[in-house]
Amino acid sequence: MSGCTMQTGGEAVVAALRANGVTTLYGIPGIQLDHLFNALHGAQHWLRIVNARHEQGVAYMALGHAQSTGEPGVYACVPGPGFLNTTAALSTAYAVRAPVLALIGQIASSAIGAGGGELHELPDQTAIVKGLTRWSGIARTVGEVPALMEAAFARLKAGIAPVAVELPADVLAAAADLPAARAAVAAAPRRPAAADIARAAALLAGARAPLIFVGSGACGGEAALRHLAETLGAPVIAHLQGRGVLPGTHPLAAGFAEGRRLWSTADVVLAVGTRFHEARRNWGEPAHHRVIRIDTDPARFALGRPPEIAIEADAPLALAALAAAVTGPARRERAGALAALKAEVAQAVSTRLAPQMAFIRILRETLPENARIVADYTQIGYVATAAFDVARPRLMLTPGYQGTLGFAYATALGVKSAHPAAPVVALCGDGGFLFTGNELATAVKHGIAAIGIVFSDGAFGNVRRMQEDQHGGKVVATDLANPDFVRFAESFGARARRAGDRQAFRQALVWALAEPGPTLIEVPVPGFPDPWDLIEP
Repeated sequence: MSGCTMQTGGEAVVAALRANGVTTLYGIPGIQLDHLFNALHGAQHWLRIVNARHEQGVAYMALGHAQSTGEPGVYACVPGPGFLNTTAALSTAYAVRAPVLALIGQIASSAIGAGGGELHELPDQTAIVKGLTRWSGIARTVGEVPALMEAAFARLKAGIAPVAVELPADVLAAAADLPAARAAVAAAPRRPAAADIARAAALLAGARAPLIFVGSGACGGEAALRHLAETLGAPVIAHLQGRGVLPGTHPLAAGFAEGRRLWSTADVVLAVGTRFHEARRNWGEPAHHRVIRIDTDPARFALGRPPEIAIEADAPLALAALAAAVTGPARRERAGALAALKAEVAQAVSTRLAPQMAFIRILRETLPENARIVADYTQIGYVATAAFDVARPRLMLTPGYQGTLGFAYATALGVKSAHPAAPVVALCGDGGFLFTGNELATAVKHGIAAIGIVFSDGAFGNVRRMQEDQHGGKVVATDLANPDFVRFAESFGARARRAGDRQAFRQALVWALAEPGPTLIEVPVPGFPDPWDLIEP
């Protein structure tokens, strides 16, 4: 066949990775992946292969790589229990739309669906894969591999994420004359309809109290968003993945505490690249709201009350068009009231959440602006996602609505692997840390110098506080028996310190930033006050 070369299925997969600019793969080998890893063996001069101690580790690392760069994070795992071990990370990638590519092994193609009890066989692995991704495919023959890999990367480039390709063992081993791998070409970004922009611009220009909500879909439109917000004098409400699209220090940047207070008086609401779910679910949908939504996924418009104007387009292009259409001097009539509201919220957070904020201030004062924070579902992490000023997108990583406890440490390793020159900090509780704390071994082996911080209160602290405060003191199954975290980290070859007070925490953070390898800081803490009515009102 003209232009083709003899390749195994495994070699075709690796060629597709190279053609699409992948330089790191996170994976654990196993018998069904033998011929993929045979091909990877010959690719080590251009591809870094990071193996981990558990499949959830490699999947979380791919997640961190993808979330922090916006580029594909790729992991490989064997089928059955190996794949199932990755599904918490894959579901998190789904929640935050991270461009993760899962290369999932399969049993021999002839045995799929037969129920013969093959090693690592699941009753219907393909159905599970489909349920956790926005696109997936399975290669039934070696000839299908190049096109499937190209299709997977094309989806990722189009913002359809995560994706997966299932690779049966015999398909990876088989050889055929296959075409050279090509870089996937995404469809051109979807431009907004001029009529929709004109209607939206007129509605916004005439608004008395406009309000803007942004999510991660607005990434890439930062300059246009800022110009539009300043022209309108509109507060910009960011939540979790949207933090940093407008810098947290900007006078118009606000969080959900301010958003809750502004919600009922807003007349026009613009929602950009966001699910726009929590505000409507928790605060209602006032009849007087006139809503404009921008999203690439039209299915989002059908959730809740339909928007008055639905703009199906890439958010950066739509924002740029709106910023050009909404003209005039910057409106400042609401500036004083918004500044007072932000000061009131900041004072409430500082007073009522003083124990958490003491640590968050030290983090902000000590870390450089380009530091990446991975916030686990833990006491400090909850407050950090709302109160830690973020200068630009992708600097604060969370598990989004999936709320995946224990994701932070392994995810931080993927972030640090992708950004070796930037400080990367995982904010963990003692409960969640041990979900992936074994990946200290991976950090040491591969020289991944992430900083893990374990705030240790001897419990699943948030749940225990809820049991005490909301359920009449019915405390059950929330207390923990912990290791000595310093000795635990040192046993892997990492450097570690215990910080018994705030000054010691500051000193330990400075020390960790200067260390060339992985570090861990243990911080014993008491129970923390309830933050939820301030950060998720």
